[in-house]
Amino acid sequence: MPALYPMTSAPEDFCVGDTVRKWVSERSVTPYVGIVTNIHPGIHKLDVQWPRGNMREDPEEIIKVNPIFGIPSVSQDTGYGSYDKSLSEKLHGKIPKRVMPSDKMPIRIAHTFANKIIGNIVDDIVDCYKGNLNEVQAYNQVYRKYSNTCSDFIIRSSIQKVYRDIKGE
Repeated sequence: MPALYPMTSAPEDFCVGDTVRKWVSERSVTPYVGIVTNIHPGIHKLDVQWPRGNMREDPEEIIKVNPIFGIPSVSQDTGYGSYDKSLSEKLHGKIPKRVMPSDKMPIRIAHTFANKIIGNIVDDIVDCYKGNLNEVQAYNQVYRKYSNTCSDFIIRSSIQKVYRDIKGE
């Protein structure tokens, strides 16, 4: 499959700590993800920590995926020590700290959403109120800007709260 993903055909295209999946067939990849633990450009292989253990894989059968939720928590490389492994750690580093499990990630995402997105929505609603727009006109203007970012419920409830608070109801 290197023709479909030419950027993943060489071990140098990967970094230690990348989240990857393996090809199963032409139309599917593994349902689980792994973490690249070592890179061996001399033998054209990667060491990947899968849920079932550390395996040496061909980079042409591996694709990078975006680490979203459900990242495997790899706190220890379970591969056997070797010269290739020590050379990989020297050249590419060990498993980075960002791969370690974190219970604070959902809180940080919610905090960022609340501070940045909701704050911007409220500022735009206040500008609509100062521009003498009614709630429907404010909704239309704010919805155009934030419909891809947040739900309709958040926009409607924010408009109602801001207009009530400003009017003093």
